Amino acid sequence: MTAILAFNFINRNKQINSDNIKTIDTSKEGKTVGVNIEQNQPNGEKIEIFADLMEENKEKKIIKLINPITKITKKSDVTKITSKYGYIENNYSRFKLNKNVNIHNSKKKFELKTEELSGIFNTGDMHTNSPVNIQISNSKIIGSSLTLKNYGEYVKVFGKAKLIIY
Repeated sequence: MTAILAFNFINRNKQINSDNIKTIDTSKEGKTVGVNIEQNQPNGEKIEIFADLMEENKEKKIIKLINPITKITKKSDVTKITSKYGYIENNYSRFKLNKNVNIHNSKKKFELKTEELSGIFNTGDMHTNSPVNIQISNSKIIGSSLTLKNYGEYVKVFGKAKLIIY
């Protein structure tokens, strides 16, 4: 499966005038401020990632994102994922999110909150071993961990799960 991955790097903090560049700060090598990553798949699905800062480690082939916002669009259904830190690994096929992870889908009336989440981009499969808090329509589910398949179409909560219906 081939995917087109386009990087558009935008410096949000200031515009650099080429006449004013005197020295290059090598401590900032591999870092980019203001990031927009898009992955378009042949079936029309789209993944967009925005972040305040991106740090790339070429030796380990890992990209670290600070304050990433991910939007997954599947047949006009948008899922928004936010966290404090995000990591993209395995040639852009896997991700890991840490600190204040939130997944929101208005159409499905779905919201998930946890501290860490790992997954695969092209399948929409995700899992966490951290406690979870899920809001679906008029129900709330609290559990010790979970697995999501196909962008949240299948959700399994583990541990002593608690269901509250409003």
